[in-house]
Amino acid sequence: MFYKDTLVGNISFNSINHQLKRVDMGYWFSAEYQGRGIVTRSVAMLIEIAFTELNMEKVRICAATENQPSRKLCERLGFVLEGCITRAENLNGRVVDHAVYGLHRSAWSQA
Repeated sequence: MFYKDTLVGNISFNSINHQLKRVDMGYWFSAEYQGRGIVTRSVAMLIEIAFTELNMEKVRICAATENQPSRKLCERLGFVLEGCITRAENLNGRVVDHAVYGLHRSAWSQA
């Protein structure tokens, strides 16, 4: 992700499962640039690609349970909290739990 010619983060489909018609999305973003809508617009763009170009039925995002900005972003975009996974990731030497969010194509209202 770029903002005014500055690299401020990255975003990708971490996995694409054609059999399940599901993508898992992930991103990293510099805290210095939060609050400008950059991540929200980037995630919305990838959701659109998943549903229209890749013909997926579901987008999933996992966020550390204490990562409130990411969790609020998911909720703003219409994702539903599907559950939590304990001890899901080693994040810079600290083991964190994940909140798992899902968005089905039928619920995507941005199209």
